[in-house]
Amino acid sequence: MASTSEKGHAKNIANANLLNTYIVQLVAIYNPSNPKLLLSNLQNIYTNSFSHQESVNTLVAPYSIAVDNRENVFAPVSKKITKLRKAYKAIEGVTQAQLEDFMTIARKLKGIRKVNNAPTTDATVEQTQHSTSQMSYDQRTNNYDLLISQLQNTPNYNPNETEYQIATLQAEKAQMLQATQGVANTFVPLNNARSIRNNSMYLSEDNLVDTFNKAKDYLFTILDSNSVQYKAIAKIKFKKVGQA
Repeated sequence: MASTSEKGHAKNIANANLLNTYIVQLVAIYNPSNPKLLLSNLQNIYTNSFSHQESVNTLVAPYSIAVDNRENVFAPVSKKITKLRKAYKAIEGVTQAQLEDFMTIARKLKGIRKVNNAPTTDATVEQTQHSTSQMSYDQRTNNYDLLISQLQNTPNYNPNETEYQIATLQAEKAQMLQATQGVANTFVPLNNARSIRNNSMYLSEDNLVDTFNKAKDYLFTILDSNSVQYKAIAKIKFKKVGQA
């Protein structure tokens, strides 16, 4: 499902097309002195923004799939740690100090929660949010590696069960690293595409929202406020997503 933020971008683009359609019908009287408000320029802005949004849309799915895959890889960890703790306690000769070291790492592994980020049009904030989430998974993988080292250096740790064996745990750590890298690989192009889209629609000097709002202002100077066209155009809104 598309986020509220992404729907907001799409709405602005659709409204730009709608306003251009009205202007086409008024071409005989639509004659702004500001060249940036000419229909040809408005159509170019709409076309570019539409293209930029399509680029974002294309890259959302790979990123979402990578995030879901990472969640699936990390989801069993807490339950696995609980079982490992019991297996560790059952080892002959394990001291209280060793058990406390194990539990210190285990608590860190269980204590890191998924980071949920609110949608934003700010590319810098978006990058920061991703970096925070990425780091939490990096830390969790590192703690898993520490746990493996703890087990490797515990005399008599040689379980018969495959799921607790060192080779299995190392394979799981490798999956964690691969899943986290997959998120990074898909986030970077998506973030770049969003930055380009946000710049053209909201941040540049001649961005879509500001330019089309100026076009509306000009239209109100040439239309009768009681006319059907005036009332219809008044309902077309352009808002900077995340700021209105």
